[in-house]
Amino acid sequence: MKNKRVEKLIRDLSADYFVFAPQKLGADLAPGYEYGISEVKDINNIDWSGRVPYGNWKEVLLPHHERLFDLKNGELIKAKANSPLIACLGMNILDLKALTLFEQVFANDVYYQERRRNLLIIGYSTGLPNDYKKNKVFSHNYKEDILEHVVFDIFITSQSNGKIALYSGSEKGQKILEKYGLGDYQHIEFSGPVAESGPDKRMASIAKKMENSFNHPVWDDLNKRCIACSKCTIACPTCFCFDLEDRNDPADKSRSRKWSSCFNSDFTLIAGGQDDLDTVKKKIFFWYFHKFVRIPKEYSLPGCVGCNRCTLACPVGIDINKTIQSLMK
Repeated sequence: MKNKRVEKLIRDLSADYFVFAPQKLGADLAPGYEYGISEVKDINNIDWSGRVPYGNWKEVLLPHHERLFDLKNGELIKAKANSPLIACLGMNILDLKALTLFEQVFANDVYYQERRRNLLIIGYSTGLPNDYKKNKVFSHNYKEDILEHVVFDIFITSQSNGKIALYSGSEKGQKILEKYGLGDYQHIEFSGPVAESGPDKRMASIAKKMENSFNHPVWDDLNKRCIACSKCTIACPTCFCFDLEDRNDPADKSRSRKWSSCFNSDFTLIAGGQDDLDTVKKKIFFWYFHKFVRIPKEYSLPGCVGCNRCTLACPVGIDINKTIQSLMK
């Protein structure tokens, strides 16, 4: 996208922030894997197509490994945060929905909130109606008020005449746009993650169908195919499970958290050797159940935003869309 206003915004941001955006990683990569998220060194490499990149923003929102606190002389000391100023440029509407879920899940997490204060969220669309209809899978149909129910600071959308429209979604976004001389924007007030019409009806129908479906043949089929490699949970922008790691070495008494997965063999292992997820069938049902039943019940939001990254990542070709279709028949 060649637009002087956007290019100026990126250059100005680069003076204050580390700017990350979807970019082409290499032409020799397999289809679907060639676009990822990385730090911007050259604005000409930014992918403005609006496609869903294989990598996801979870790596910026939640570090793979995060030190929480140290134990010194019997006292808990919070670890010093490493929270640089980062601008997340070009988040598509599905990734904004994933971020909006994270905002609910980690609302009281001091580590997440400390890091979040230093993030600038800049959404992007090539035209919201088309983007949303093209990508939607488990989310409600496109409505004009969609931006009122996702979290962002600035939103950029391309228009058919080649121009762009700018929106602010927070006080931070307004200040940034004013600071960099982009005053011709529209402010959209966040109205909460759930639309006024209530939770998505399709989400509710999937949850109802799935809740007591453990004996459905679809899970037996996936049990034969799934190898429990956990690639789907790594690729998923809404998976947020982690392990706590305690160290009690003389030189290191601390607690950290690191990414984990419900497909890992020790995820539900407890004292005495009991494991509630001791078969692949139980693991994969647990993962779907978390996405489509537990998260909607707790947050009134879908635990799947329909980005299809898990389908792309799966080495045995399990397609989340086909799984849901089989279940709903």
